[in-house]
Amino acid sequence: MGVNAWLGLILGMAIGGTFARLQLLALRRNELLEQRQQLPGLLRQLPGAGGRVAFLLVALVLVQVLFPAADKWWLSGGLVITYAIPFLWRLKDKYSNRR
Repeated sequence: MGVNAWLGLILGMAIGGTFARLQLLALRRNELLEQRQQLPGLLRQLPGAGGRVAFLLVALVLVQVLFPAADKWWLSGGLVITYAIPFLWRLKDKYSNRR
């Protein structure tokens, strides 16, 4: 594995981890609002979701511009795996407690 692959993997992991963290914070906030029965409507949730997607797109464009040599396949793989791990743990915890 060359330097470009490592660069892509590290950048993908950084972007995926940050995006997952933002998503989990929003999910936790919505769960707390749901417990208080103050869940906001769809129009109140859209700006937050749009902001998170905009962050992801801007981060990917910046990586493309600042690090053009980074391997895009390794970047994509690192992003997907790093983004998926917290949600898989969360699903495992949620369904293992139901037994």
